[in-house]
Amino acid sequence: EATMLGKQQLKWLMDGIRESKSDFIFVVSSVNFMVPHVGSGGGTDKQAKIKKDDAWTVFLQEREELIEFWDGLDKAVFVLTGDLHNSFAIKITDNVYEFASGPHNSINHAPMKDEGGRPANGRFKYGPRACDIRWSSYAMEDIPRANRTFPHYCVVQVNNVFNNPVERDGERWFAFPHPQVIFQFHDALTGELRYSETIVLGLK
Repeated sequence: EATMLGKQQLKWLMDGIRESKSDFIFVVSSVNFMVPHVGSGGGTDKQAKIKKDDAWTVFLQEREELIEFWDGLDKAVFVLTGDLHNSFAIKITDNVYEFASGPHNSINHAPMKDEGGRPANGRFKYGPRACDIRWSSYAMEDIPRANRTFPHYCVVQVNNVFNNPVERDGERWFAFPHPQVIFQFHDALTGELRYSETIVLGLK
């Protein structure tokens, strides 16, 4: 069975996460988790017939093992990914999310051709598990390839403490009973906020 990590690295990853006392777990991957890379950018170049997908959507058994493990934790897990030339926020389970930021200097992929026919948002399934795409950048197929330039960046803010000083301008920090993580996607050309999602530990 094809594997991304191999048994030794998979055990190392799971052991480290299991022993972590962090409020949240952030896992960084250079390739995407739920959306496949099956096209070459919607162009007619010589790579159009080459199988491109080398992401977690090829290693489905190992991906499922990780999702099941993460979903059983008492804290949320955020998989931060890249590679595909689009950005998106995906809810995989109540406890597992993927947040992806695409490159800023590359032509956007056309999702219908290059990303397994995924919708701009909504239910999506590639492989054995369905997920909810909450938001994404998206390029329709009728846009000329050179004009598909919709870069976005994501800012992540963790709120696990709050300041409650006795004196004005002082400091006295307390832990939130339910810490939060805020993900904000901005248009990289204008800086405008395009999408925001907040996950609060212990609250649905």
